[in-house]
Amino acid sequence: NMFRALICVGCVWAAAGSPCTQAPLQGTAACDTSKTPAERAQYIVSQLTTSEKMGLFGNMASAVPRLNLPAYEWWSEALHGVASSAGVSFSDPTPYATSFPQVITTAASYNKTLWSAIGTTISTEARAMSNVGHAGFSYWAPNINIIRDPRWGRGHETPGEDPVLTATYAAHFVPGLQEGEDPKHLKVSACCKHFYGYDMEDSDGADRHNFNAIINLQDEADTYLPAFHSCVVNGRASGMMCSYNAVNGTPSCANERIMNGFARGKWGFDGYITSDCGAVADVCNNHHYANQDDTCRDVLQAGMDSDCGGFLASYLNTSISRGVTPMSAVDTALEHLFAMQVRFGAFDPASEQPYLNYSYTTAVNTPAHQHLALEAARQGMVLLKNDGTFPLDATKYPTVAVVGPNANATSVMQANYYGVPPYLISPLMGVSKYAKTLYAEGCDTNCNSNSGFSAATAAAAQADATVLVIGISTTQEAEGRDRTSIALPGYQEDLVTAVLSAAKGPVMVVVMAGGSVDFTVAKVNPLAKGIMWVGYPGQSGGEAIADVVFGAVNPSGRLPHTQYPKDYTNGLSMLDMNMRPGTSNPGRTYRFYTGTPVYAFGSGLSYTSFSYKNAGPSVS
Repeated sequence: NMFRALICVGCVWAAAGSPCTQAPLQGTAACDTSKTPAERAQYIVSQLTTSEKMGLFGNMASAVPRLNLPAYEWWSEALHGVASSAGVSFSDPTPYATSFPQVITTAASYNKTLWSAIGTTISTEARAMSNVGHAGFSYWAPNINIIRDPRWGRGHETPGEDPVLTATYAAHFVPGLQEGEDPKHLKVSACCKHFYGYDMEDSDGADRHNFNAIINLQDEADTYLPAFHSCVVNGRASGMMCSYNAVNGTPSCANERIMNGFARGKWGFDGYITSDCGAVADVCNNHHYANQDDTCRDVLQAGMDSDCGGFLASYLNTSISRGVTPMSAVDTALEHLFAMQVRFGAFDPASEQPYLNYSYTTAVNTPAHQHLALEAARQGMVLLKNDGTFPLDATKYPTVAVVGPNANATSVMQANYYGVPPYLISPLMGVSKYAKTLYAEGCDTNCNSNSGFSAATAAAAQADATVLVIGISTTQEAEGRDRTSIALPGYQEDLVTAVLSAAKGPVMVVVMAGGSVDFTVAKVNPLAKGIMWVGYPGQSGGEAIADVVFGAVNPSGRLPHTQYPKDYTNGLSMLDMNMRPGTSNPGRTYRFYTGTPVYAFGSGLSYTSFSYKNAGPSVS
């Protein structure tokens, strides 16, 4: 954190002051607010020497002292809250940021207003942190890839498996993040990632750095591109990220068809495109698409502007000197980057920028933000089974056993790409607000031993009711880590059966997991009176779970992805990008799956009984 703070104090424009307050840029076109950001950026680039340009392409762009341009770190994260990353420092005076539920949980709310409000809150906190040099203006969120296969380790970062749901999420989260009270400047920049066809980490002999996704035109049009189109056209995103993988033989960061053709050409994208970190090197070293000189040319001419990594810093100058990469491609990329800086307000008077007045003490971790994080978790709770037992009356169930691998989960509820929250309320802590609790883990999420089962069954046998919290964590699903099975890990099925058999009172089975897991063992057992899926519910997740169990909140969430049976993946290659059924492919997602799910996409109950009837039109 100390190292990050030293970098960030020098890398954020707000901490350095505007270059327009002093020569040589003062009074030039760079500082003329009547000109467009593109025009101002063009002038700035025209003043740079070739040597100065070479330091500007990495995610940590170098300072240009001659023009009073400070260094800038492009890489900050804000998937579900301002998150630890190269451009963010959680150190005094900015120790915390609100940690919302992981995206898969907020997606389960199907609430567009909520998604927008979360984006707005995140950018408010980001701006307050940037004002003391502890965060940047460019945030690499949202992740809008489709969950094609339930084993994907990063599926929980996304809104799920449906292109329409994901596109709608992007259309509302992105404006929430970017737009605010100042129409002249971006509040912060959102980044639509990972463009495109990226949905595997390391499976079946390939990994994300060398995988060539074979995608037919129909799947491209109705599955893999709609969310990105919406992110640009409806969300008005100012950033995009090209992905590690190749599509049909062309690495994404060298794919002119999708970046300059689709994004900038057909969709009207007006912003910058960064590579994923190390993806430019992958073009050369893992995809073997081009040599070092040609890779520099190919990525810039395809439409990429910034290299998260050091490939261009190492090889671009040589490529230019050999006549391979034209200076026009270099200048176009830099103009996109400096136009973003203009839109951030880096060259404008502070008096014209209300975001510079945001204070950490009044804009971060406020009571309103804490309540929004709780409300987001509540709205993401998905009740899948209830025989009428729930909600519980706390006066009738004074002692509750809270058992299972995720019963006392804290950081697990943040999943990944998270910052430092002000607090974490585990399921055990949440239930403790309503009843006396008995706790036993039973086993961890790997559940390689049943030695702790007896403590869990003893607690269930003694208590008046039981909340059994099973599932997985980033131990099983994470960036760089796909699962090989969607069954409950290890002996967890046995734990479920044992606790259900031993319990004295009703049992609510809570499934804490991002990706699909097969919990048929609870669905078919009548001793499981209720089942609730919660994803990864963030800093107030345990409170939200307890609020549903005890009826303070009426559940309203719906599954954002299919819960498949565990044999779904038998013989199904992670490398098969086809959505529609075929040989060894039973069809992917609710749109094309030909089997019977454990629970279908969109499933979800409430405590309210609804009746529907057709209301015929009034005819006169």
